[in-house]
Amino acid sequence: TGMHPLVRDLYKKILLVGRDYPTGLAAVRARAKREFLKRKDVAGDELKRAVHYGRYMLREMVGVVQLKKYRTLKKRYYDDAPREPDSTARDGDPDARSE
Repeated sequence: TGMHPLVRDLYKKILLVGRDYPTGLAAVRARAKREFLKRKDVAGDELKRAVHYGRYMLREMVGVVQLKKYRTLKKRYYDDAPREPDSTARDGDPDARSE
């Protein structure tokens, strides 16, 4: 018989987040499939608990993706060396030095 709508929705969301996950979509799909098949006979309150846990894991995955994107942008736009204060121009005038 078919997949419960809550479970199907969770699976789709996991695959959607998995596209940007650091290990890649294939690894996320394999892991999700393994975890979902492990609990294929769950029903009732246990199903709701499993879906709740799945949503928690989804939020954790989103956090990892956001951290990955933040670190990528930080590495791209900021170098690791501390910058020296600019002691040359003030207001665009190269002759005006701050002392």
